[in-house]
Order: sequence, then C-alpha cells, then structure tokens
Amino acid sequence: MVHGGDIYRNQVTVDFSVNTNPFGMPEGIKAALRRSVEAGCRYPDLRAQELTNVLADQLSVAPEELVMGNGASELIMAVIHALTPKKVLLPVPSFFGYERAAAAVGCEIAYYYLREEQAFSFTEDFLACLTEELDLLFLANPNNPTGVLMQPGFIEAVLRECHKKKICVVLDECFLPLTAWVESHTFLRKTGQFPNLVVLRAFTKTYAMAGVRLGYLACKRELAERIRRQLPEWNVSVFAQAAGIAALCEKEHLRRAVAFLQSERQELSTKLKKQGMTVYDSAANFLLFKSRKPLYEGLLEQGILIRDCSNFKGLKAGYYRVAVKTREENNLLLSALHHLAASRKPQIDYLLPPNLEVSEKPQEDKAHLFELEVSEKPQEDKAHLSELEVPKKPQEDKVLLSEFEVSEKPQEDKAQPYDLAVTEKPQIEYVLPSQIEERSFAMIEDELIKRGVVLPKCQEKVTKRVIHTSADFSYVDTMTYSKRAVETAKELIVQGADLVTDTNMALSGINKARLAHFGGKAHCFMAQEETARLAKERGSTRAAVSMELAASMKGPVIFVVGNAPTALLALHKLWREKKYRPAFIIGVPVGFVNVEAAKELILQTDIPHIVNRGRKGGSNIAAAIVNAILYDME
Repeated sequence: MVHGGDIYRNQVTVDFSVNTNPFGMPEGIKAALRRSVEAGCRYPDLRAQELTNVLADQLSVAPEELVMGNGASELIMAVIHALTPKKVLLPVPSFFGYERAAAAVGCEIAYYYLREEQAFSFTEDFLACLTEELDLLFLANPNNPTGVLMQPGFIEAVLRECHKKKICVVLDECFLPLTAWVESHTFLRKTGQFPNLVVLRAFTKTYAMAGVRLGYLACKRELAERIRRQLPEWNVSVFAQAAGIAALCEKEHLRRAVAFLQSERQELSTKLKKQGMTVYDSAANFLLFKSRKPLYEGLLEQGILIRDCSNFKGLKAGYYRVAVKTREENNLLLSALHHLAASRKPQIDYLLPPNLEVSEKPQEDKAHLFELEVSEKPQEDKAHLSELEVPKKPQEDKVLLSEFEVSEKPQEDKAQPYDLAVTEKPQIEYVLPSQIEERSFAMIEDELIKRGVVLPKCQEKVTKRVIHTSADFSYVDTMTYSKRAVETAKELIVQGADLVTDTNMALSGINKARLAHFGGKAHCFMAQEETARLAKERGSTRAAVSMELAASMKGPVIFVVGNAPTALLALHKLWREKKYRPAFIIGVPVGFVNVEAAKELILQTDIPHIVNRGRKGGSNIAAAIVNAILYDME
C-alpha cells in the first residue's frame, strides 16, 4: 500500500491512516456542497476566479500568483511537468507523491536521509548537498510522516543557497494550518523575496475535504502561469470551488481544531509510550511511532486502519503513523492496542547492550517461563552467554510487565543488567521565597516547549498566569480571547475603568493597589442588603442582581465572573435587550449547571471578552486574569 485511506478494500470502523481535521468537514461546507448540486450541469469556471480572489484576499497575496488544483497531488505533478528537472533532491522519509511525480518525467532522484538518531531533523550537512547539478528540491513543513517542523531561519538559509544555485524549491505546507505555528512559519507571503519558491497547500487536511479534492500553490506570476498551463481545463469542479469558498469562512472551526490538537497530540503520545511504543516528537496532527511487534493486521481485524510506514524510504517494518483524532476515537485506538497486546503470550522485552543479540532457543528440560539465547555480535575471543534464565515466580516490587518500570529502589551495589526505566521520587528544590514565582514560570515555559505549544504573544502572560494559579495546562486549549482582548482591557484600565466581581473571593485576590494606580476600583455587591432583598423578591440569584446593580455605575465597567453562571446570563440578557453593554467581560465560572452554556452565550456577543470554555474556572482564575493584565502594564 502506497497511501493511507484504503477504506474501500478493508472493513474499517475508524481510519487513522489519513491525517485530516479531527472535527471533520464543517457544516458550512456541507451546506455549500448541497447548494452547488444545481450548478452541476454547468462547466466550472476555468480560472476558479471567485475562489482565487477570496483566497488571495485572505492570504494577502496577488490572485495571479495562486494556482488552484484538484488536490495537492495534481499540483505536484504540474510543477514537475512545468520545470522538467533533470535531477531532484528528496529528503526521506517523506511523502511518496514527490518521488512518484519525479519518476513520471524520468528525472534522476537523489535522497537525503533524515536519521532517527537525529530525531529525523536536518543537520548542518544538508546545505552541502545543495549542488549546482540539482534542479528541484522538495521540502515539507511539517514533514510527513515524521511531523518534524523546520524553523523559518533554516528554510531561509536553504532558499538563499538554492537561489544562488538556481534550484527551485517546492515547500509543502499542507499540514501547517493545523499547527499553532502557521503565522510564524509560513512562507506564503515570501514568494516575492524568493522567486525560486513554490508554496503548496491543500484544503484536504485543513477542512477534512479529502473527497472533494482541492489544493493551491503560490509562486511568482511567471512561474505560476507555466504551472497553470500543465493543468487540464476545468480541473477544479463547481463543487470544489463552492466548498473552498465556504471553507475560508470556517475560521472558528479551524481555530478550535488547532487548539484541540495541541493538547490531544501530547495526550495520545503519552499513552502510546505507556503501551511500550517509541513515539517521535511531532508538531503536526499525526504521530510517527515504532513498535517491537506487528500491529497493522491485528488492528485491522478490530476495524482500525493505521498507516504502515515500512514502505517509506528511510523507514522499515515496525514504524507506523496515526492521525490525532477525537478523544473518543483515540481511546478506541488505545483500547485496540491494549487488546492486541493482551491477546499475545506475555513477554518481557529486555533491552540488552548494543553488542548483544537475542534469538529463541528451545530447551527440553528446563522450567523457564521462556527461553532466550543471548549471543554477542561477532567479536573475537569473547565468551557467549547462554540460557538466560528468568525466575518462575514474579518477585514483589520487581518488574511491572505492562509499564516496563522498576519500582524497587535502586541498589548501590547491584549492576543493572537491562536498560529498564527506573521510577524516581520527585526531588525537593530549595528555592528562596522571592524566587518561587520566577522558578514556577520558568517550569511552565519549559513544559509548554516540551508540549510544542507556542502561545500568541498578546495572550501569553494571561494564559501562563492562569496555568500558574491552577497547575493545569488544559487552559492552553480552552482560554478564549476576543480580538485584541488583552489590549482592550488595558485601554479600559488606563481610562480608569472599575471592576465588578461576582464573589468576594475574586475581589480579595485582585491587586487593588495596582488597579488604583490607574484610577480604578474593584467592587463586589454580593454581600449588600439591597442585593439580597432584590434577589429574594425576584426569585433570582444575588449574582444576577449584583450584575444589574453594577450596570447603573458610571463609566466603563469590567465584569469579572469566576463563580456564578447566572451572572453571565444576566449580563447577556442586558446586552440582548439593548439595556446595557458591558465594556468587558472576564467569564470563567466553574461548575456544571449552565456553566458551559453561559460562557458560550458571551462568546456569541460582540462584547470584548476573555472566557474559559468548558467547566473549569473559579474565582482564583478570574483574579489571576485580572492580575496578569495589571502586572503587564506600565
């Protein structure tokens, strides 16, 4: 099998072999496809002009520099036919389509092998491979199947070197929009700076439109026209054009998918490692991992299709790639892997020193749990170890077979015969009180880097302080900011805006001296007699009434809600009935009843806001958001 996605010749319940948006095709695209049925009797626009114009406006590139195609694969083939290169360089492992296109024109193919021991990353020797005899280089960022993300500085160095040596570069960014680094790492707007650059993208992965087939590339106008001439007439159907226009409106769908993938990729990676897999770091919406045991057929029997990567040049049997899908689907994969492992005869995979090999050796009269013969790789004058015995009865506090951990305390005088992980107790750090916060934020930053998370600069300090307050990294995915939210809050505070909280706990946590420096005050009306009286008379909550009372205050008010969803409902009602428009809402109530729904209502308004989606939050989180903003002001 060359590609993933072969659901037509297999009985598949969940397909992990293709890497599309885990949330599937947005409803807006489905509706556009249904509407376009009536246009199916017409030929499509040869130049896909409306789609091209909308896309060009969104990407801030000239329409003439865009070429639309029936998926990225068609465009790759068109590039090859337009350039007719004599020699192509392919870093491997990489997408098979590059090699297939190069073979179509009979050009020579050179390979640069990305090494596992170097985390499948480029090393300094790569630039030396860019010689004058090359005509074309394919790069993917992030790479498929490894998920490795190249840094912009490295790509620029490659482009400059290729420009000097007249090598055209196809930079495949098909997976980049599903990462948190699309704005900082894209080269779509740099084709003017690098006339030898072709940037490739597809709607396929971003909007789960694999069956619709729609891709595009960006490059200098003259090159774009050469590539366009290699494409057949009417190559982009009326359905694909309509779907593409609709897809460009689905910004929130994409934003939610990117946020979800940031956390779920790490979660899936961690759980695969716990099942004994070697998982490689990825910035994409998929993971490459290695298994000691075959998985493809066993998972397929359970209705799960994964990508067997043994036919990727540079990989071999035992390497697999899986898409990061929804939590429910990922759990199905993990459960199937567990079932597959449990259905086999239990074994311990001992990791022996590199100069030893293991092979089975039948023993006739020995009561071993299993028999292994250990032999050294050919070396002169060395004795061979044989008949490695394993005790019949498991010893307490010894090897945990399922997790490959050693829970007993390391003994000073005992040699560790095998390369097994040792569970260590957390170590106490001796930190001066004045340095605790600084050390905490440094640890948060380290953890974010390990998770592959890059926070937007304008939101960074707020989200980090929320994590600092809660020790919960899930806020990375659920903290939601309106456009210019933090900047707007700062502007209001400078204007002397007051704050109104829904609890005295939140009030006590806010740095009121810092707020007073800008002329503002913090209030909480929850304990006032009038609030209690009106709440009783109306059959309402004190939180809702306190918001209504605050609406009578003069000047702009920032509402800080960390406990009561009814406070958010009251503010939404005032806004909906056009009786009052809050200047800003920080909405992070915690709980179950109406919490999520109340937050979503605020997200649907045009009120500037910072909201934490889901059930989590609290008065301490609300105060942390306010303080993060205050501490970041001069």
